[in-house]
Amino acid sequence: MLNFKLLKKFLSLLIVIPAIAVIFFISASFFNKPQILKIEKIDIYDFKAIDVAEDTNYNANNINKDQEFSYKLIGIRSGKIDSSVILKKGNKEFLVYIGDTLEGSFELVEVNINDALFRNGQKMYRIEKHKDK
Repeated sequence: MLNFKLLKKFLSLLIVIPAIAVIFFISASFFNKPQILKIEKIDIYDFKAIDVAEDTNYNANNINKDQEFSYKLIGIRSGKIDSSVILKKGNKEFLVYIGDTLEGSFELVEVNINDALFRNGQKMYRIEKHKDK
């Protein structure tokens, strides 16, 4: 009989402790109200206008025009989602997913079974997988 009373107290304790914690958190969230700040009148002329066309031209002019795409394609993982390629340049290897940029300049646009397509500004670079002979 003693074991059943001890088991009953233990199980009721397992139920009561989470119930008390839930009640505490609900009451704490009820008493914590957001602070509503009074915002003064905002004038539209206080904002600075940014010309996006000038900004993109500036970035396009700062790109090194003589930059070459000298990578070797050593691995492809193509599929409906999460396609990626493994490239090698010298002794460095790079894993690039679709939408990622390679060394900050070449964006991976498309991955096929035997090749990959990169974009650098307006230029497109297609690199094919080298077959070992």
